[in-house]
Amino acid sequence: MPSGKLKKTSKKLKEDPYLVIKWYWTNYFKKYWPILVIGIFFMSLEGSMLGLLSYSIKSMFDKVFIPSNQSALISVGFIIFLIFFLRSCAGLIQRLIVTWVGQKVEKSLQQKLLEKLINLGLPFYDKTSPGVLIERMRVDTRLITSSAGSIFMTLVKDGIALVSLITVALYVDWKWTVIAFIGAPILVIPIFLLQKWIRKISGENRNIEADLSISLDEIFHGISILKLYSLQTYRLNSFKKLLEKVRKIKLKIEGGVASTPALIDFIAGIGFLGVMIFGGAQIVSGEKSIGDFMAFFTAMALIFEPLRRLSNVAGNFQVMLASADKVHELFMVQSPLPATNGLKYINKKINFLGDINFENVSLIKGNKKILDDITFSIPSGQLVALVGKSGAGKSSILKLITGILIPTRGKIFIDGVDISCIEPNELRSNISIIIQENQLFDETIYENIKIGKLDATKTEILNACDISYVKEFSDNMPKKLYTKVGPRGSNLSGGQRQRVNIARALVRNCPILLLDEPTTALDSKSEELLQKAFKKASLKKTTIYISHKISNIKNANKIVVIDKGKVVEEGIHKNLINNKKLYYDLYNLQQIEGKVN
Repeated sequence: MPSGKLKKTSKKLKEDPYLVIKWYWTNYFKKYWPILVIGIFFMSLEGSMLGLLSYSIKSMFDKVFIPSNQSALISVGFIIFLIFFLRSCAGLIQRLIVTWVGQKVEKSLQQKLLEKLINLGLPFYDKTSPGVLIERMRVDTRLITSSAGSIFMTLVKDGIALVSLITVALYVDWKWTVIAFIGAPILVIPIFLLQKWIRKISGENRNIEADLSISLDEIFHGISILKLYSLQTYRLNSFKKLLEKVRKIKLKIEGGVASTPALIDFIAGIGFLGVMIFGGAQIVSGEKSIGDFMAFFTAMALIFEPLRRLSNVAGNFQVMLASADKVHELFMVQSPLPATNGLKYINKKINFLGDINFENVSLIKGNKKILDDITFSIPSGQLVALVGKSGAGKSSILKLITGILIPTRGKIFIDGVDISCIEPNELRSNISIIIQENQLFDETIYENIKIGKLDATKTEILNACDISYVKEFSDNMPKKLYTKVGPRGSNLSGGQRQRVNIARALVRNCPILLLDEPTTALDSKSEELLQKAFKKASLKKTTIYISHKISNIKNANKIVVIDKGKVVEEGIHKNLINNKKLYYDLYNLQQIEGKVN
């Protein structure tokens, strides 16, 4: 569904949650309606066999057992066998159909949801835990499709079974049927109230389940810190408390769902008592045959199983709706669009040379001002360093250049073109970036480097490995570059992971190179080698280098000093030292600490 249409309908859908179901039907289930119609046919066949089975009991008693008619035994027995055979075939086919449709919809839901989430901006991920998203992606989507299939089969199959059995009961004796169901209207109000309550606590349950996923995500990603600070027992106790909350709320849900069939059984008992008193007298007096009573009794006995399942539909529907709401909310999330003042993406190919200009750029996140009206320029092909204290806003500048963050005010130009007019993928395809916490995937070293440029040749990848000194450690591994790095690069050291990340950026060979503390995790020897590598890699490229170590950037063409989101100084190392301002203070501090060569 186009995002514009989603935006128009999202408010209405939120006001009426049952429209969410219509939204799922229209977008995911409707396309399978022809095969669902076939499924309905076989569900109807399976359900109607119960009515036929109960009525055949009348013939069994009145034509076979009571008169001791052996000749009718085989024919009646064959009819009952045929009923069970048709019921089993119909049951198998309709279950396969519903399962097939459910799996197709689940796959589509998860695929479309990931497509939606993966294209949302960073502000969304700043506010949303990965654990919540995993819960929505894997658990809630599966619960929606499995519950929808179960509810659909119950409504059709058990609905038809109920109608056929009531028809048989009415045919045998309508008075007996009325007596059996005389207490049914009493159930309406309790069941209605139960459904509202079930939906409410089901929503709470999905939130707590998400908290469980968040807790597990934090435990497994932070296992080193837990062990170093001996926090295993502390986090285990926190997890136990969440498990206990889940246990209690699930018990409430199951109690609510089970209450409806329990009420039905109670009312059914009253009805049966009435039928036994009234109907039994008619049997004794000869007004009704034993076959009539057994057919009616069988129909009523069989009625209550589908009736119980149908009574659970409302409760299961509310449980499903809780998950459907959570997933639907994610589909409704709108990424904030940049204020382009009516500008559109430029269609023509941009010749990126690398001139970068910030004009009165401000960035605000929540209530915090990250950058405050900054203006500076970066000439094409030069190395410009950004220096400042932690939290000054340096990394945010790099994210603004890549378009991952959108400036609150002001404009950023590359080669005279407002980057808000450049299609994001086109912009980023001309930028290589190395940040402090690059992500490695559970693939080989070679594949992790190739991610930087999917069409890179083997020669390009090997060249990047040479420049970044990846081969220095990979050659000592059993499978060399084809060694798997493990989850999040766990099979490599911190320095080795960073070298792979550097090779990934270098293989792109883009005109703009962004370096955000690229040597933080490296030892002195590796850092020295990589500084030489960066010097080669940055030739004829516009390079922005963020570093706390002034020794790494003192030879830059220009140094921009950032403090509290503002540009406070610009110039070359020598001139900034002579100014004796913030840069001078940082330089002296590092001299004292022995960090400046």
